Amino acid sequence: MYRLERFVNRIGSLGRPLPDPFPSFEFNRITFRQGQTSMIAGKPGSFKSVLALNMVATWAECNKSILYFSADSDERTVAKRMSAILTGDADTLVERRFADKDTGRYVAALERLCNVHFVYESLDMAGIASRFASFEAVYGEWPDVAFIDNLIDYADSAGDWVSQIELTKQLDVLARETRAHICILHHAKVDRDNSGRPPADYEIQGKVTQIPRLVLTCAASDMALYIACVKNTNGPQDPLAQSFMQFWVHENLAVDDISYGMETGKK
Repeated sequence: MYRLERFVNRIGSLGRPLPDPFPSFEFNRITFRQGQTSMIAGKPGSFKSVLALNMVATWAECNKSILYFSADSDERTVAKRMSAILTGDADTLVERRFADKDTGRYVAALERLCNVHFVYESLDMAGIASRFASFEAVYGEWPDVAFIDNLIDYADSAGDWVSQIELTKQLDVLARETRAHICILHHAKVDRDNSGRPPADYEIQGKVTQIPRLVLTCAASDMALYIACVKNTNGPQDPLAQSFMQFWVHENLAVDDISYGMETGKK
């Protein structure tokens, strides 16, 4: 039993907002909070992972500790993308230099991510919890942020919606217990038009959006990135994704916010 007036020492960082990764998120009251879960959903090729890695770069600069579970991409792909984002070199240039083993510039840049740790195994919930416990044992505290990239790689089966919902529930419990923010990447239906409109809430696979406090959906058209906020327990939301923000993905995979100053963008 708890008395609310004694909450200060009890909750610690629970509910504390993380720095806003983009001005449009701040403008539209899209806030990632410690001790809560969020979801970024979109069909393949919608820059979900690129968006997440840009958020990693921003939060790492703010001295946030990050645990990134990446069963969807291998270490080379992640290292190449992060090298491009951090140095400003085009993704194709980084690829060529990796092939030539001319990596000194990128090793130096990646050393700046000393507070970010990647896990490339496909794990079940017990494995994820074990990596959290290992992090706490080594560093004496839980990570501030964790990414799950992506949900179907950690569920029992890619088509088992029940297991995906159960895993999302367990991740939500883990977020509350560790005071970490857990951002889950997930798929949306692919049997829809390719207009560049972000998926609506009902187009996200498995109906798992009932659990995260914040749900963003992504769509891409060439290098343009459109993001809708289809669920937001602490601010405005548009479940049908009729309004959305506009971003641009540069050759170095850095995501540029081009809709700041507008409440929403309509395509």
